Formats: sequence, structure tokens, C-alpha cells
Amino acid sequence: MKKSIVTGVILVAMLAALKAQEQTLKPYSVKSGIIEYKYSGDKTGTGTLYFDDYGTKSALYIETVSDGEESRSWVVSSGDYQYMWDPDQPDDGMKMKNPLISWINEASEGDMESFIEESYAKMGMVNGGQESWLGKECTVMKGEPGKVLIWNGILMLSDFRMGSYMSRQEATSLKTNVPVDVKYFVIPQGIRFTEMNMP
Repeated sequence: MKKSIVTGVILVAMLAALKAQEQTLKPYSVKSGIIEYKYSGDKTGTGTLYFDDYGTKSALYIETVSDGEESRSWVVSSGDYQYMWDPDQPDDGMKMKNPLISWINEASEGDMESFIEESYAKMGMVNGGQESWLGKECTVMKGEPGKVLIWNGILMLSDFRMGSYMSRQEATSLKTNVPVDVKYFVIPQGIRFTEMNMP
């Protein structure tokens, strides 16, 4: 499994979690959706995010090219764990404790707005008002590393530049409150998952 893919997935999960709704303590404030993404910068390609039950179930499929190397991956969040595997190498994968759970639990212990501000502050970002993306009014978080747009907990845009490294992920299509096939949330049989210990 490529390190860059894991890093990108963790970032997506974290940004979604930081906008979790105070009343429902769910990652998103819409029940289900299918979102298509475009990646550019050091990594180019496309991705599709499927989610249901307000984001407590999600599956992200990514096809990218980085340094001339093509890669495909699935990342499925189910229950306490997040599972990652390469469909071209289906024997082995990785799993880790779902970061959404601990972050949402942490958010529920205090003031949600303060938690969001503190979390983004650690990334050097502050609230930058509102900006429209795909016809949705998004919350803007920005700072020296770059800019992020969030709508109802859903990542609409992340644009980061750190030294010579450039990474941009943008939503190109958004469908919400639509039926999502349960097959996307099923963990394939026969994959040996090695557990990752996150700091």
C-alpha cells in the first residue's frame, strides 16, 4: 500500500471529522451520498466516495498516478476500523482504528466550535468565511499550508502547498441523500489485514 494514499485518506477522514455535527455526532449532516473527486499536483487522478448513515459507513475508491506510477486503492470505514487494500494486490491490506470515532468522542466532551478551531489551528489554519463550490456555500479554513472547503462535513476542496509538494483534491460531482449500494461497505474475504498503530 502506497504511503501517499494512506496519508491522503487519513487527511480526508480528519477533515470530515472536524466538521462533525454537535447534535448528531455524525461525520456528515446528510444521510448518504456519492462524491466524485479530481486529484492534481504531485498526485493526479480521480476518486469516488460512497457514504451512508451520515458518514458512519464510507468507502473511498482512488485511481492515481504519482511519479509515473499508477495505483488503485479502496478505503472502507466500518465500525471501529478503517480498512485499506489494493485491488491489484488483493492478498494483503492494512487496517487501523477508525480516527473518526476518537475525534468525534473528543468533540463531544467539550464545545464543538472550540474543538474545530483548535484542531485547524494545529494545522496552521483559521476560519476564512464562506465560499461557494458546486453551488454549495462552504466553510473556508485557510492558512499558510493552503485552503480547505467543507460543506455539511463533506470535503469539497483541499489545496495544499508545502515547499515543492503540491496536493489538490476537488469535488467535481456531488449527489446527496441518494441510495448507496451496501456492496461498497463490505470487506472482501481472504485479505490479510495488518494493523497499523497510529500515534
